[in-house]
Amino acid sequence: MVEEGPNDQPPEPPGEPTDQSTGEPTDHSTGELTEHDAVAPEVWHRVHPLTPILESLGVLVGIFIAGAYSLQNFAQTAIEDLARGDGVDLGFAGWLRTHPFVILGGVGGIVLLLLLTALFSWLAWRVRGYRIDSEAIYYRRGLLSKKLRKARLDRVQSIDLQQKLLPRILGMAELVFDVAGGSDSNISLKYLSKKRAEGLRDELLAAVRAKKQGGQQGERTPTAGLSAEAAAGTAPSTISSSPASATGAPADATGVPGGPGGEAVIDRTVPERRDDSIGVRLSKRLGSLAEDASQEAESSLNELLAPYNVSADVSDEGEIIRVPVHRVVVSSLLKSETIISVLAVLFVIAIAIVLLVMGLTEAFIPMLVAVIPGLFAAFSAFRKNLDNANFVVNLGENGLAVNHGLVSTSRKVIPLDRLQAVCLHQPLLWRWAGWWKVEYNIASAGGSDESNILLPVGDIDQALLMVGLALPDPQMPEGLSAATLVRSAMYDRKSEDPQAETAEELFHGQPRTSRLIDPLVWRRRAYAVTGSLLVLRLGVLDRRVDFVPHVRVQSMSYHQGPLMRSLGLGTVAVHSTAGPIDPRVTHQSVDDAKQFFSEHSERTRIARQRYDEEARRAKEGRP
Repeated sequence: MVEEGPNDQPPEPPGEPTDQSTGEPTDHSTGELTEHDAVAPEVWHRVHPLTPILESLGVLVGIFIAGAYSLQNFAQTAIEDLARGDGVDLGFAGWLRTHPFVILGGVGGIVLLLLLTALFSWLAWRVRGYRIDSEAIYYRRGLLSKKLRKARLDRVQSIDLQQKLLPRILGMAELVFDVAGGSDSNISLKYLSKKRAEGLRDELLAAVRAKKQGGQQGERTPTAGLSAEAAAGTAPSTISSSPASATGAPADATGVPGGPGGEAVIDRTVPERRDDSIGVRLSKRLGSLAEDASQEAESSLNELLAPYNVSADVSDEGEIIRVPVHRVVVSSLLKSETIISVLAVLFVIAIAIVLLVMGLTEAFIPMLVAVIPGLFAAFSAFRKNLDNANFVVNLGENGLAVNHGLVSTSRKVIPLDRLQAVCLHQPLLWRWAGWWKVEYNIASAGGSDESNILLPVGDIDQALLMVGLALPDPQMPEGLSAATLVRSAMYDRKSEDPQAETAEELFHGQPRTSRLIDPLVWRRRAYAVTGSLLVLRLGVLDRRVDFVPHVRVQSMSYHQGPLMRSLGLGTVAVHSTAGPIDPRVTHQSVDDAKQFFSEHSERTRIARQRYDEEARRAKEGRP
């Protein structure tokens, strides 16, 4: 079976040429065989020899779980018997002593199962491998059901290096290729030695960069977008608008302008644009600096971040943020899911103690055993947050290089030119420390379990730094800084900024009629529009601020349900790519909602049109 990512060429029909040494199909992505394809043999490389051992651990874990479950049942029965004053029933153990061949048969079966698993894994490793040419990377696997996956270099979005606990101990790593077109098109190359994985990653990133910069000279094929007017036949009171498509701007293969089909590396043939994020503008400047020019990088960074009133220290390695492990641990303990799990465990323990005091020993043991799943749930919630320990952000010429992980480590590059929206989030119990979390939406084909975190936990200066890097210059009114606006969005009327009252005038709150639907949050919810951003203030207990650049808006829709219609309210959804951010201007009066819908559709259309026109002029050499 042959698997390819979307927009790749389909499998070759029977009768087309194949490589005689491997039996694998020849690459026909160009539609014809080149001289190189006809002469150069296909060279397949094998993965690390310990790969089958690591992949066979599932069998060992299954055996261990089965044994642990049987032991738990035996221990629970023994404890209950002892609590009633009865002796422990060891009849089965006595029967095993009189039938030693049963023990030998069981042990032999386990050994045979392990040997068969090892043999199958070794044979599967023999046929597993990868191949790289000037057009794509190929990955084959499978002993009984063969699979060949192909990732074209011009479709690779990013290459992440991941190390789970055991591979990390053994000095091994996994390369994950994020390929445009859907999570099913991604390729995971495991396992390689860490040194080999790092070298291969650097070489492939250089090849991807060269391939895409060469492809940028060609013409991109536009795809149809959504209509900018009300769609006929849609549900009542629903209107859609697609500012991106209304511009006639080219879109990538997924229909997202500048999205998955766009560059994974920053296009330096286009000079800095006003609507580029500050991080993209800085990356373009870094491309012309020497590798050890950290002072120049720091100066450029602080110059661009001046509207946010923050400064950053850039180390010689380009490090700008490091989150201490203890901060991640404390913030994890203060999250609602961790607290709820711990409280549930304590509640069950308290009930078990009460039952024991009342003399109900038969119910005490089962209640105590019931605590075990709760402990696992609490540990799972805590461990998930520990994946962000040792969080380090480095500034590079292709975006932000992020390293994180305590037990298992991961390294990835976040391409700032594909960020579509950014949000700040502050859980209730983080307020005492002034911590914030920064997340983002990205035009990418990554899986649903992929992390979208710019900063797991940090103080307000670190949060402003990451927001500033991810967003364009907000283009504020004269005399008002971006820092003042963001702080007003974060703390609303409680902001201590001297210009907070002036910034508050930019926000449009919900009408009083919305208090029947939003009794707790209607006073805080508001939105503000600057020259380049839509800013949404949300949440009361858990504070939240969403930022959506005008040039990144995919489409818009107006919605009014029966209850909102009776109250004279309407909601406008500002569509972004998939991710943790779902921006909506919620529960405004009908007139205000329709006015915002009309004005913001035109505003985003003009912004995208100007943004693309600047790129076209730069590529054509026009001023």
